[in-house]
Amino acid sequence: MATSTTSKSQRIFIWVIAVIMAVGSVGYYFVIIISSNNQQKQQEEAVAAQQEAQKKAVAEQQSTKLILPGYTADAFDAASVTELKSEDLKVGEGDEVAAGAKVKVNYTGWLPDGTVFDSSNTKGTVTPISLSLDQVIVGWKEGVPGMKVGGVRKLTIPAEKAYGAAGAPPSIPGNTPLAFVIEVVGIDQ
Repeated sequence: MATSTTSKSQRIFIWVIAVIMAVGSVGYYFVIIISSNNQQKQQEEAVAAQQEAQKKAVAEQQSTKLILPGYTADAFDAASVTELKSEDLKVGEGDEVAAGAKVKVNYTGWLPDGTVFDSSNTKGTVTPISLSLDQVIVGWKEGVPGMKVGGVRKLTIPAEKAYGAAGAPPSIPGNTPLAFVIEVVGIDQ
């Protein structure tokens, strides 16, 4: 039977190798943990950057949808809007708008909190649009006739005469009353 003997220097060498391997393994796991933390931090930073970009996009969208010059989109109490309210801000001197007419208007619409959701005033340039009063929300069908060309009217419209329970996502939640400032600039034949 052969016996194996290891010299003292061989044993020291084996221990040194074992320690190096242990330190290397611990170091490897430490690097993995740090790398994982860095990846998590990078993901959090990416999410934060994306949220910031979304906020900027919303702010830019709001700044490009301006109220008509000389008027404001003031917040209003949604619970108090139970019927169509019409307020002439400027009485026009031109032809009178009939029910179902095709009109050319400048307008701005906003939510109860004052957030503008649509406007013919984009980036400071007011561009009138043509539309038929037969193809708009009930609040417009009832609130625009009787206006005269050159007139400006504020309509505060209850949800059931706006977009009702369905709303008009993503800009207009369901069951939301709306307000508009409408300027009639012409009647199309």
